[in-house]
Parts: sequence; C-alpha cells; structure tokens
Amino acid sequence: STAPRKTLASGASVTLQPGERVDLPDGSTLGYIAITADSRCPEKVQCIWAGDADLLFELAKDGNEARKFHLHTGTEPKSFHAGGHTIFLDAVTRGTDARATIRLNP
Repeated sequence: STAPRKTLASGASVTLQPGERVDLPDGSTLGYIAITADSRCPEKVQCIWAGDADLLFELAKDGNEARKFHLHTGTEPKSFHAGGHTIFLDAVTRGTDARATIRLNP
C-alpha cells in the first residue's frame, strides 16, 4: 500500500479496515487482520442476545514475531494490554470488510 500509515496517540481512537496497520507511541505496530466471526443481531431486529463480533489483530515491535490476539464486541476480551497501553475495541461496522474503531489508553 502506498497510503501513509496512521499513528495512534495515547487517549485517541482510529478506525481501521482489514489489512490496515497503525503505529503506536512505543514504536510497535498494530495490524487489524480480519473479522473472524460475527453473530451480532441484524439491524432493525429485536434479539434476545446482541451477539458478538470476533476480530483478529496482531502487534509487532522491533522486528520480533507478531503477537496475534482477538477482541470481541459482546464477550471478553474487549481489550488487550501491551507495552504500557491498553487497546480497546470501541465499534465495528457490519459486513465482511468490517471497519474496527480502536482506542489506545495509557
């Protein structure tokens, strides 16, 4: 990709598409790989359970092997602690190319 890479500052949020990466303040890189499962209730439908979306991410630093982890919308884990920061999943759009909004807190 020739698009400039995004940077995520502590306390800020960013929306990523599958395959996009963002640089974190500690020099690591967070990549949003894909949505791996989505059982969320369809829009405009009343459901007993809201469902869950499962998203796969990877975190890499200094050329080390990337650590893969999942974040969820309805079940745990909804956050991931790494490098003195916590990565939260704030929102996920619908569809196979679901965009993920993540937030970085100290």
